Amino acid sequence: MKMNGLIVLLGAALMACAPEPNTGEGGENQKPQNPYEEQTKNTTVEIYKYAPEAPRSPYFYVSVAGQNCYVFPMVTSHDSPHIATFGADGLVRVEIIPLTVVPETVVARPLAKKYPCWIEDGKIVLYVSEGDKATVEINGNEDMPLLVFVNPLETNKPDKNDPNVEFYEAGKVYDRQPTYPLSAGKTLYIEGGAIVKGGFKPTGQDNITVAGYGIIDDFHVAPENNSFWAFRMDRCNGAKVSGVIIANMAGYSCATIMSTDITFDNVKIIAPWNEDHETGVENGGICFFACQKVRCKDLYAYAHDDTYMVKTNKWSWIGEAKDLVFEGCQANNVRGGNAFEIGYEVNEGVDGVTFRDCYVIHSARSYGYTYRHGSFTIHNSTKGTVKNILYENIYIDDPKEFDFYISVLPDCGYSLGNGVEWGPGRIENVTIRNVYVEKKAPYGEIMFGLDSEHTVKNVTIENFNIEGKKMTSFEEIGFGIDPRYAGKGYVTVDKGEVTFK
Repeated sequence: MKMNGLIVLLGAALMACAPEPNTGEGGENQKPQNPYEEQTKNTTVEIYKYAPEAPRSPYFYVSVAGQNCYVFPMVTSHDSPHIATFGADGLVRVEIIPLTVVPETVVARPLAKKYPCWIEDGKIVLYVSEGDKATVEINGNEDMPLLVFVNPLETNKPDKNDPNVEFYEAGKVYDRQPTYPLSAGKTLYIEGGAIVKGGFKPTGQDNITVAGYGIIDDFHVAPENNSFWAFRMDRCNGAKVSGVIIANMAGYSCATIMSTDITFDNVKIIAPWNEDHETGVENGGICFFACQKVRCKDLYAYAHDDTYMVKTNKWSWIGEAKDLVFEGCQANNVRGGNAFEIGYEVNEGVDGVTFRDCYVIHSARSYGYTYRHGSFTIHNSTKGTVKNILYENIYIDDPKEFDFYISVLPDCGYSLGNGVEWGPGRIENVTIRNVYVEKKAPYGEIMFGLDSEHTVKNVTIENFNIEGKKMTSFEEIGFGIDPRYAGKGYVTVDKGEVTFK
């Protein structure tokens, strides 16, 4: 039910009463005193100023420390996320008023972050701090969350008159569709409050920098200009990307190809329902094709397909993947694909991938078939060896199918390109340490091989917890063969290859 009038909205937002925490799962509301407000008194808040013509969400009104905060909409035919973003250097109170529904339950994810969040007089109260990325789901609606991104205060801005800087100012909408390039050694700076429409696709340009807290918008463009890539760096060594929001309609939202020494920090990638696909999928989050020495820190990715991907061959792109680290990253993976994925296309080797302090909000719901999707997955369907993989301090809220799916597969029909012939691969040296699953996955865990020579070897599982219970044995954790492949000659992983601690 839509609330009537801005006066009513603002009046409700300013009414004070005792907090009423809501579990989001139908639990009883409590009424403790608010212990958080005192901590907000010394916080500096930066509200970004957007242009009057900037698209605005019709579904959420948001205030931050009493100030109106712009909400960026994902305009699709289906429910999709909307984004509120601002800067702060400490704890801040956020008030959210849904404009089309009455909030009855609310949950702020990831659950392990324990964001203070409750319903109070028809509005939602949320406390977040610098660097937080909260997914707020109202009345159990996972398809249209409000994403609240809190950036560090924007400092050290480049000089807008510097000839090496392409500077996009706050309070403006820029039309650069369909694509805009960037030369080697140059900086693209999108200030918080700026929206740049179009795709970003440099090729062969080293040491480029993309920074700022603005939005790269591939939604609100002419249909004929909507690109398959919102953000693509092809053979761009030494690139640094930080702060920006990348919003894409279809294809790969953010991809880096055959590049070395790459850094992504505090980047947010949002790929909602794909209007060009009948099931809404085929719109991945962030992918690294045949890249080496990659550092991803504090990212957020939402997609209806794989949210994070590591591959070594795709189309004409072929090469090994080595030394990739994902730290403090969040995945919200819906409908198709996987949350943190290595594969399927790994015809060349993958050596040294670390996922540390990472969070899975949801991992995919099926759209017509099951037994494929997982929170942390290795799908080796080609002849490369995937080895030296570490999962450490992993927090999983809501696995729709599997927590872990680690397997050597047959030729699954994925194109290898360039005349490369399929051959079976291997997976070796996998460590899974300190995993906390809030809700048991419906299909257990998957780990299996193609045959005795092409399988998963040398796995260590240490402190793996499901719904608060530590798993201590092969049988208890339930590793098995994907039910689609049962009875077709595939081999379970030898128990001697798995060590529990």
